[in-house]
Amino acid sequence: MSSLEEFAESEEHPLLTMREACKILRIGRTLGYQLAHEYLNSGGTSGLPVIRFSKECLRVPRWALMELVRTGRVVRLCDAEAPVEGASVAR
Repeated sequence: MSSLEEFAESEEHPLLTMREACKILRIGRTLGYQLAHEYLNSGGTSGLPVIRFSKECLRVPRWALMELVRTGRVVRLCDAEAPVEGASVAR
């Protein structure tokens, strides 16, 4: 099993820190933050999918990172339906 498959199947926290996401992507922190800001400034059309909790707190959804790695597709988090086991969403 590749490290990517192990990562995708692990039951760790669904949100990654920027440091964790950059390590998985094998890029530096500076580039990771540049891509995160590109995502925020582009309205989710390009860059690294992130959720901003405060000025200094960005998190990368594990499933969105896996989508980016596997397909090259950047997910617009505001439009996406995240696969969450056992959860229901009211619409």
